[in-house]
Amino acid sequence: MSDERGPSTLLADRPELESALETVLAVDAEQDGWTFDDVAVDSGVFGELVSRDIVESDGEGYRVADPSAVRRALDGETATATDDGGGVGLDRLSLPAIEPRAVGLVTAALAVVALTRAYVYGSVYRGGDIVLSGNDPYYYRYWVEQVAAEAGGSVDIAALSTLPTGVTKGEPLLVATLWWVAQLFGGTTEAIGHVLAWYPVVSAVVSGALVYLLAVRLTSDRRVGLAAVLFLAIIPGHALRTSLGYADHHAFDYPLLGLTALALLVATTASRDRASLRSVTPWAAAVGLGVGIAGQTLAWEAGPLLLAPVGIAVVAKTLLDVDAGRSPLLTTAPVLAGTGLAAGVVWTVHANWGWHTDLVASVPILLFLGVAGAVAIAALTARAGGTARQLAAVDGAAVVLGLLAVRSLFTERWTEAVSRTDRLFRSDAIAETAGLFDPGTLGFLLLFGFALVIALPAMAWGVRRAADDRADWLVLTAYAWYFLGLATLQVRFVGELATFVAVFAGYAFVWLATRVEVARPLRADGRVDALVPEPKTLGLLCVLFLLFGSLGIVQVPVKTSQITTDGGTYLTATAIDRDAADRGLEYPQNYVLSQWGQNRAYNYFVSGESRSYSYARTTYAAFLGGTNESRWYDRLRGRVGYVVTEDRTGGGPQTMQSRLHDNYGSQNGSVAGLSHYRAVYATESGSHRAFALVPGATIAGTAGPNATVTATATVSVPGDEFEYTRRTRANRDGRYRLVVANPGTYTVDSPETTATVTVNETAVRNGTTRAAG
Repeated sequence: MSDERGPSTLLADRPELESALETVLAVDAEQDGWTFDDVAVDSGVFGELVSRDIVESDGEGYRVADPSAVRRALDGETATATDDGGGVGLDRLSLPAIEPRAVGLVTAALAVVALTRAYVYGSVYRGGDIVLSGNDPYYYRYWVEQVAAEAGGSVDIAALSTLPTGVTKGEPLLVATLWWVAQLFGGTTEAIGHVLAWYPVVSAVVSGALVYLLAVRLTSDRRVGLAAVLFLAIIPGHALRTSLGYADHHAFDYPLLGLTALALLVATTASRDRASLRSVTPWAAAVGLGVGIAGQTLAWEAGPLLLAPVGIAVVAKTLLDVDAGRSPLLTTAPVLAGTGLAAGVVWTVHANWGWHTDLVASVPILLFLGVAGAVAIAALTARAGGTARQLAAVDGAAVVLGLLAVRSLFTERWTEAVSRTDRLFRSDAIAETAGLFDPGTLGFLLLFGFALVIALPAMAWGVRRAADDRADWLVLTAYAWYFLGLATLQVRFVGELATFVAVFAGYAFVWLATRVEVARPLRADGRVDALVPEPKTLGLLCVLFLLFGSLGIVQVPVKTSQITTDGGTYLTATAIDRDAADRGLEYPQNYVLSQWGQNRAYNYFVSGESRSYSYARTTYAAFLGGTNESRWYDRLRGRVGYVVTEDRTGGGPQTMQSRLHDNYGSQNGSVAGLSHYRAVYATESGSHRAFALVPGATIAGTAGPNATVTATATVSVPGDEFEYTRRTRANRDGRYRLVVANPGTYTVDSPETTATVTVNETAVRNGTTRAAG
């Protein structure tokens, strides 16, 4: 070799490969013409040595291209043609080789990720409307539209001042980013709809690319990277949260999480001595780490929960450093820089824009102080000649003392933190609060397919590799096991866990493929064409992948369909919107009361007011189970314009659910009809029905004293036709008054008389009296 950037850069980027270089150099010194079988290194590692021109072909065998350069790199002597002994040069930034075939394969794998998210296109784009999935996306849609309206079509940062406390203390970076991107596309309501619909898919693709980089960086095997991306594509829990139209906050977190993990991995493996710190790589990783940590914190109020693996990995890394006799200060300098950068960015944004509470904004500061403290303790322990076991004991005591100090000095924030942590252990009607291994849900299978099953042994193996002084395995296993713990408590963290499960599942799949001789080892020269097997082998690999991926492939559409807005909801919402427009109703007169899980969707399409579903959540179920019509009407009028009912089991014939949904408010045997709920729409299947709250028209007339009077009309609404009956009893003078909720021509029968009366729409809406005669 003409210079030493191959071995020196390799060790700067991958210090854990030092032992592999020592092994290869020793074998090269002992014999000529040696083969791959003569060296005890992984095929992936050997392939990287060849691709970096450190090892080269020598006839039928191999040799070290420049043993002296390798030895100098191992000894820490890094003299290059462009290095003047100080500073940081771009020539020392190691970039992966770009090969068209590899790019094509990765692109194809990422296309699979996109297709498994975007296939629900027809459920999102309907009749000129963009119908987001789920309930919460309409909350973000509402606030992005509000900011856009305030900005007036310009990229005016001051427009963010319109955000309420609920957003600035919740997901401010998400709303701000979606608004900014929407502004790039015109800032119209339609543009905002497109941005919110597609951002989860973009998130999935970016996450897939980061998964690939994580896997290849970890294993030096591109096949593992491709397998990891494909597993990510078919992990149902990740697919549903990044599906087209599901613009929830979780999708925004995944790329930031992947970036943080990748930056931490590079930062902890690219710095091992003073020479390596003169490379651009560890400092670029530090910047990436800072951006990732700051982004995660600002994106979500619970973002600090996602930062714990950074601290865990750093503490564990210092143990490895002390055990190996390395300087913890040198190996963790980029991590210190990255966490310090994040702390500064977050607190600056918090102080100037009021984003997040003091507690949330201070977490990156605490992380930086914790990392700095752990490194300082490790450095002092190493200088004193202490062991890793002794350092672990000191770290444990420091953690306990630190928590006690925070509890004593910051009592109010401690109480708030404990209160927030308690939410991890709550269990309520919200599905995402269930545990991953809850026997009643089988979440570990339905949300992961078999990916988690085959990843767990690799995750366990990763712990062993980490203990063998492999910082890269340490970082990935810290993330994987941490998020497995969180997902065990609540499945809302399945998407975060999926990033790392995909990597370990990809590793396990390739290992299994080689064990059953379906896949061949990576070619010794590291070329990409090793990724394209013969047709027969490719077929066997596909069969093997289907064997492990079949459940995930089946569950992706099943799980995704559970959060898409069904046709009945969309059609009912648009029907209510037309009725409200015809009547000239505005919010809150057109508020829709519905099941809370679709409440924001209904109200977005009817009034655009989709900020909250709290009223529906506290009122709707009680209303459906209620039996006193007049009491409920008095409670709802002025606050509710429409009520939506859906197919629902349980409840007796006296309940409002049965009287409305099953009988359209009509008399049903001994159960009285309803007089204040006018039917306005029904789906063809009858699964959804909508009713407007009205005063009702009064039919007045005379009959025999104490006679039973029955009024019946055939009522047609879009989607259905039904017979509506109301019944009352005349007084002792023969007079009666009967309130009806639906317009129509009524036949009024009593034992002595029969009359007809026409009730129009206006009478129903205004409470007008019509005489029967």
